[in-house]
Formats: sequence, C-alpha cells, structure tokens
Amino acid sequence: MIGFPDNVDLKVVVLTLPHSEDRQGRIRNALEEAGIDFEFVWGVDGRKERDPVFDLYDQSKRLRVRGNPLSAGQLGCFAGHRNIWARCVNENKRYVVFEDDIVFVQETFKAFLKTLEIMPRHFGCLRLFKNKTRNHQEYEVARVGDFSILRYTKGPMSSMGYYLTPDAARKFLDCVSPIFLPVDIYMDRYWVNDVPCLGISPAFVSHDYKFESIIGYEPKTGRRPLLNRLRRELFTLTERIRRFIYNLRLEKKYRGKRLLADER
Repeated sequence: MIGFPDNVDLKVVVLTLPHSEDRQGRIRNALEEAGIDFEFVWGVDGRKERDPVFDLYDQSKRLRVRGNPLSAGQLGCFAGHRNIWARCVNENKRYVVFEDDIVFVQETFKAFLKTLEIMPRHFGCLRLFKNKTRNHQEYEVARVGDFSILRYTKGPMSSMGYYLTPDAARKFLDCVSPIFLPVDIYMDRYWVNDVPCLGISPAFVSHDYKFESIIGYEPKTGRRPLLNRLRRELFTLTERIRRFIYNLRLEKKYRGKRLLADER
C-alpha cells in the first residue's frame, strides 16, 4: 500500500453509509488495487438518524430563498461532510475526500498524491473532477508538478471528490450556520466562506453512474406563489452580484491565463 511520506500529513477518506456495502466493495477494490491507504468514514442517513448538525438547519430561510425544504438525505449528506471537516481540523491533516459512488483514474491519482509534497498550503480546497456547470470560466493560476491549478468563476455544484487543508476546513466550519443549502452549493459560495473555488487539470475523479443517488429530494409542489418566486429570484440575483464582486477580488490575488474550451 502507498504510505505517505512523513512530511505529507495526508489522509484519504471515503464517505459512505454503513448499509452501502456494494458501493464500499467497489471503491475498496479500486483503492486497494491502486495500493492507496484509505479509511471509510460513516456518514449520516438523514432518513433514519439524526445528527447534531441538523440543529443548524434553518427551514424558514430555506423556504424564503428557495421555495422548498432540504430533504432528509440532503441534510444527512451535509452532516457527513461537515463531520469530516471537523476531523480534518482536529487531526490537523490534509484530506482527500471521496464520496462512495465515484471512480478515479489510478495513475493520475497517484501522481497527484506525490505532488502534495510540494503543494502550496494556500490552495485550501481543490475539486478533483471537471467543472461541468454552464457559463463558468476557468483560469490557470499555477502549475504544481504535472498539474494545473484552476480558478473557477462559478462552482461545479458537486462534492464527490476534493482535496482539503485544515485551514480551509476551518473556514467551512466557521460559517456553516445556518444551513439552508445543500453541501456542494455551500462549498461553492466562496464569497461567503472565503475558500476560493479551485480545481485541477488533469482531473481524475468522476461519478459512477451505475449507482443511483441515495440523497433524495423533496417532491415539487406545483407552481409557487408569486411572493415566493420573487424572493427566490432576488436571492439568486444577490448571489450573482456577490459572486461577481468577489471574482474581481480574486482576479487581483490569482492572476492567471484564461483557458479556452480546447485547452481544458
């Protein structure tokens, strides 16, 4: 198995639920085949159990700005990631966090792990998959080994695989309350949590579509009242303005080359 050098304070963890044995078996086989040390971290099944993180959920705010509640599965997913952030801080170790329904490119992952010996600490959170959201731009802000560090002007809306430092985990924890958005959208709100939205190229993580999501979503209840729709649109507009202003700040901090589609 690949152990990490003494100067690389790193842990690879896989977030899973105790009953997801098929998912665990598949990713265990993949990581063991790659010779990578890892640890399963038990998540929270919000449909069957309660976590103290749920006390941070503000349903009234959620309804005001989005018009529908978070599902029990979404709350459980948030709790699982939040608990990992707390462990990252408490152990003072850098983490690579995988959800249990991902696949990875073995050789690229191992190359990334070796690169962490020289990874600057100010790159606090790196998404390890491609950003497929529409209308975003990518800027190459650094080269570390064989990898490009990318700054995104819009988050990738996923938490399936990421690299995390204790400093970034602490920032996520410091402004986690109130909870009113899914965990991936919360991570994308860098203008709130002050963790710039960064990725890498080449990316090496993707979703395994053989597994259906077990998060679950609240069913739609038909057309929302006009006031609710106005509140939702106002919240969306405010978020875009705040993101735009923060991006201007990041352009000064992370000056880099804008990448075109054929360069990604």
